[in-house]
Amino acid sequence: MSRTRVFPREARSILTRTGGFLHGFTHTLQPYVGCEFSCSYCYVREMPVQKLNPYRLPWSDWISPKRNAVELLERAAERGKLDRARIFCSSSTDPYTPLERSLELTRGCLAVMGSHPPEALVLQTRSPLVTRDRELIARIPSVVVSVTIPTDDESVRRHFEPNSPSLAKRIETLAILRAAGIRTQAAVSPLLPCDPERLAEQLDAVADRVVIDDFFRGDGAGGRRSRAAIRQLRELGFERWSRPGYADAAVEIFRSRLGPGRVGISEQGFNDTGWLRQGPVRAEDASVREG
Repeated sequence: MSRTRVFPREARSILTRTGGFLHGFTHTLQPYVGCEFSCSYCYVREMPVQKLNPYRLPWSDWISPKRNAVELLERAAERGKLDRARIFCSSSTDPYTPLERSLELTRGCLAVMGSHPPEALVLQTRSPLVTRDRELIARIPSVVVSVTIPTDDESVRRHFEPNSPSLAKRIETLAILRAAGIRTQAAVSPLLPCDPERLAEQLDAVADRVVIDDFFRGDGAGGRRSRAAIRQLRELGFERWSRPGYADAAVEIFRSRLGPGRVGISEQGFNDTGWLRQGPVRAEDASVREG
């Protein structure tokens, strides 16, 4: 049973103007604040949303669903706010946190965007629950589902993401979505100790695109927000994975396997939304690529 405490709230807005790392997007959309997955490397642990949280609880011990998220998005859509929006959902809380199974806030927001499509939408998750909504997602023309797969090693995953879905289920999730004609992205973010050749081979079959990030480029603070995770790597004997530049060799392996056009790097990779506006993938084309 999850120890995470739930604090529902009424939000004043649902679309937040973005910039900085996510400069390729106009807004973030977060139906939830807080976390249930407890990834030890999460940079949000060092950000104001956690440091100044009013509940005075550790990260992953609290989550706050925005009860009126769908209503707020409907109002924004009626005012035309979605027409030219490029939305990242979401930047600090997984939109398919386990609580979504019962509350369906993300599902409700997808229904709104199906009727009022944004210019681009990225759904960033590590949860197979996203496949529940594949019919709704497929109605949004410029959408990609990005699934976090930072390693191919389950023992490493258990060290850093003890409460998260297995890697096999995440790869299966990408395959299901791609077969449904939905563009897919694997976020190897942050890159954790792995066999890069094996991971590239696994993702080649299920992801249209891969974005690779590391602790030093991806946390927005040159690795300072990731100090605890870097220390954990060293304690586990992964010294070479704890130094700047550790991801470079893996990037070259991925580019060799997938081709340079299918491999994005850190900030630039996450902000490349141009390929989304090509429209949805046809399911029969996805099947051909898988075969």
